[in-house]
Amino acid sequence: MRGEGIGEPVVSVRGLVHRIGGRPILKDVSLDLYPGEVVGLIGPGGSGKTQLIRCLVTLTWPARGDLKLFGRPVGLLRRRRLRECRTRIGLQFQNFALFDYLDVWNNVAFPLLHARGMRPDEADLLVRSALERVGLSGSEAKLPSELSGGMRRRVAIARVMAAAPEIAVFDDPVAGLDPVNSAKIMALLRDYASTSGSLVLVATHDLDRLLPITSRVVAVFGGRVAYDGPTSALMTGAPDEVRRFVAAALSGEADPDLDDPPARSGRSSPGDAAAAVLGKSGGVS
Repeated sequence: MRGEGIGEPVVSVRGLVHRIGGRPILKDVSLDLYPGEVVGLIGPGGSGKTQLIRCLVTLTWPARGDLKLFGRPVGLLRRRRLRECRTRIGLQFQNFALFDYLDVWNNVAFPLLHARGMRPDEADLLVRSALERVGLSGSEAKLPSELSGGMRRRVAIARVMAAAPEIAVFDDPVAGLDPVNSAKIMALLRDYASTSGSLVLVATHDLDRLLPITSRVVAVFGGRVAYDGPTSALMTGAPDEVRRFVAAALSGEADPDLDDPPARSGRSSPGDAAAAVLGKSGGVS
């Protein structure tokens, strides 16, 4: 699917296959992602979302398939050119990947200082601005061990924001955050895409907050792309397994992989919840 962004795709994948220990994780994945899009990456746990992200940002090499970043075939890039491509990509890791021995300021500044070659005084405004955007002003001198899990996650998000990458990837960015901060972070990701023109790819199980900020959804089931299309058409154009998963996730069912249970008296059905959230989706304006 061609997204609502403009220009040529910044990420293009054809026939991607990835295995771990001989077991297939990703099976014949093809995908184009464009500047300015906010794309939601969804699917059950263990479906291959994180491994797809790792392949897209060149942390993992697929067993087979073609990957282009910024129009360049990654397999043909020399080491220096590959490093240059990587400086244009930001990834918020699911496990934060903060340096325990560095304070918050130096964790956020790390890609600016070591990948971009900025001086500390040049990086300072970018770091402080990013920390303010995620609600962590005043935490610059704290170590990760002094922060809650939610605060560490926001530091990891600020590190991506400070570097202003052309491809910004967020793996479970609101896990462990309270509802207010979750909504703020999701709105921040949407605004970042619209003001920067960057691709923003977000993988999360929090569909209630994800879907309203996305223009497009990619659903990965069993290592394959089961749906790639507009968020607004998710509940009409997606296969049954995807619609059941989305409806169950939005209604708060314990296991969204199961068939829809009967609606219980006094609460919304999965279909009602999906309609309510998708009714307010529409992506980046």
